[in-house]
Amino acid sequence: MKEFYKEHQQDFHIAVVTAVLILLSITKILPKILTIDTALIAAIIGGYPIYIGAIRALFLQRKTKIGLLVTIAMVAAIAIGEYLAAAEVALIMIIGELLETYSVRKSAKALENLLHIVPTEARKVASIQDSTETIIPSKEIKVDDLLLVKPGERIPADGKVIAGTTYVDESPLTGESKSIEKYIGESVYGGSLNQSQAIYVEVDKVGEDSLIGRVLQLVKKAQEEKAPIQRLIDRVAGWFVPMSITIAGLVFLFTQDIVRAVTVLIVFCPCGMLLSTPTAVMTGVGRGAQLGVLIKGAPALEAISKIDTIIFDKTGTLTSGKAEIVDIGLIHPDWDRQSLLKLAASLEGLSEHHIAKAITRAATKEGISWELASEWKSIVGIGIEGMVNGNKAYIGNKSVLKYLNMEVNDVISNKQNHWNDQGHTTIFIVYNQTLVGMMAIDDPIRQKAIATIRELKSKRIKDIRMATGDNEYVAKRIASELEIDHVYASLLPHEKLDIVKELQSVGKKVLMIGDGINDAPALMQADVGVAMGKTGTDVAIEAADIALLSDAIEKIPLALQLSKRTVTTIKTNLWLANGINVFALIAAVYGWIGPVMAAIIHNLGAIIVVLNSLGLYRFHRQQDYDYKSVEREMEKAHS
Repeated sequence: MKEFYKEHQQDFHIAVVTAVLILLSITKILPKILTIDTALIAAIIGGYPIYIGAIRALFLQRKTKIGLLVTIAMVAAIAIGEYLAAAEVALIMIIGELLETYSVRKSAKALENLLHIVPTEARKVASIQDSTETIIPSKEIKVDDLLLVKPGERIPADGKVIAGTTYVDESPLTGESKSIEKYIGESVYGGSLNQSQAIYVEVDKVGEDSLIGRVLQLVKKAQEEKAPIQRLIDRVAGWFVPMSITIAGLVFLFTQDIVRAVTVLIVFCPCGMLLSTPTAVMTGVGRGAQLGVLIKGAPALEAISKIDTIIFDKTGTLTSGKAEIVDIGLIHPDWDRQSLLKLAASLEGLSEHHIAKAITRAATKEGISWELASEWKSIVGIGIEGMVNGNKAYIGNKSVLKYLNMEVNDVISNKQNHWNDQGHTTIFIVYNQTLVGMMAIDDPIRQKAIATIRELKSKRIKDIRMATGDNEYVAKRIASELEIDHVYASLLPHEKLDIVKELQSVGKKVLMIGDGINDAPALMQADVGVAMGKTGTDVAIEAADIALLSDAIEKIPLALQLSKRTVTTIKTNLWLANGINVFALIAAVYGWIGPVMAAIIHNLGAIIVVLNSLGLYRFHRQQDYDYKSVEREMEKAHS
């Protein structure tokens, strides 16, 4: 609050001086000392910023903003001798402006706090072997720098662990209180806390490209973006100045009462209505960032309240994204386990896919070193192509065999069917037009996935579907376990997009949740796209309207709750602001209230709207669903 006061000292001083002068006018303490009503001085001093703003907007920007209407009302009040009314309008406008600014400042402060968790200095080392430390400012960290992070220290920049294993607290970034184990090859984020062991981190993102940098950029952009309802309000507001003058003129024409006409001008200012949406959006987006839910635009807040259908991607969304190799099938006699892993790692080394990470982790654990494939190319929906030791190599799902016009014998087909029956994903590896091996990949279901789906169904979202590029056997097994009735399997990216379009064509309001490059088209097409922000690819996160900053799938209901609560707040604000204005307008037209009371009633509406919006900072998820009992039920079923 002290910082806010320092930043807006002039406004505070004007408000205090205006309030004191109004008080002197009401109490008439200085009738003999001053021959002029102090309320007039208050109206001039308090109204000065309003007058200047309105004149600048009119002559420099060629815009008739609401400040012009307030100025006309205040000048009219002064002209008929209603100094106190003019002064009170000025005072309450200043207070309302300060409250609005404070609301914005509080949202910005929540984001600035993220920057403060990044340490100001870092321990840079030349190599793991030569761990001589050089202390450098964090702002000088560059991509590919090697940093040593000791237990109890915050990680200075985004990167990958290349030596050491530890537990990391990412709660300031993701809102997830549980510590997460990090081992070689795992990503860590600037600002998270290293809790147990020293680790070496190779920096891969700095500045605006880091997780914190991206969050700050996206939240600021979201807070500036107008909701559809706000754009409508802005269009309507443009008519308020001529409309108010017309109605005030008609009132004077029929009543010959100038005081009544000025009162109409005062109550007509739609300040509360104009504040209804932006204050709620800024606060809702800011609160979401605090809870690890990044809402990237005001339109998403409105759209999410109308959702009736949810489509989940499988891998990395309903499953953990922590895939593991559970079996390897050696097909060619010249290839053993290590050579197959080396080839697979060479092809997958540049990929961010969960299966790619599983392969490179396995190769690293077995002490296998590899060189990245040249002429590397991702074949969307199929796999990876590259040159290894001068020969073409491929790795991918069953579609890679079709892509290469290759057939498999019964032994290989039976092995694949066996793995499919166990719920594993089968990966094929081809070298020099020869199928040399296959791998079974297991990606366990997220611990809270079933409870999340049940909670969503309890919130009246009955139509929940799963769309995946994985094979039908695996997809149906996962769907059955998660109580999902509608399953789409073996999909290419454009087919996921087609499913979303088809549902929308029959009137469905679709929310799509995914994390991979192949989900991006569907995420963009959906009424609301949600990306699993921590495990998700940059493409998916950019395409989505909402990004979860952790792997916690249970935050999807939280995102729905927060969005609906924000929309409810906007609607409540509009009802309050318009209700108060309509009442005051009727009272003004009939002469039941004078300019002073009109100023109080009208500006009270604006203040109530701002305070109601700030109430979103107290939002907490309603824990009306017992996740633990569902988890116990699932553990019992598996045992």
